[in-house]
Amino acid sequence: MYAHEKMSDIVAEQCLNEMFSKSRRVEFQESDEPCIIYCVLRKLGIMNSIGQINIDVYRKRVQQAHQLDGRAVINDNGSACIESAEATQHKQDVCKKAKVFNDCTHLYKILFK
Repeated sequence: MYAHEKMSDIVAEQCLNEMFSKSRRVEFQESDEPCIIYCVLRKLGIMNSIGQINIDVYRKRVQQAHQLDGRAVINDNGSACIESAEATQHKQDVCKKAKVFNDCTHLYKILFK
């Protein structure tokens, strides 16, 4: 997993507040994961509202994450992951497309407690 830093956590919290009522204790289900990921990617500018992926913004986020964790890792350009997301049979569903892209890049991980 690349991104686990303050900005990503704040954006994820915003998405959860938008998607789920604050008046009840929410237990997330795996079926919620694609749309949570889409919301985070959209808010960070990696995806837009119609599901287009901005490779430049993605690369900046990966570069920031690598700087934060201090590891020397190979350069992940994400191009192959965009191709995978575009090739999915559900590419018109922005949530499912976001999940395919995220599963390929391992950018974010949703933890179900």
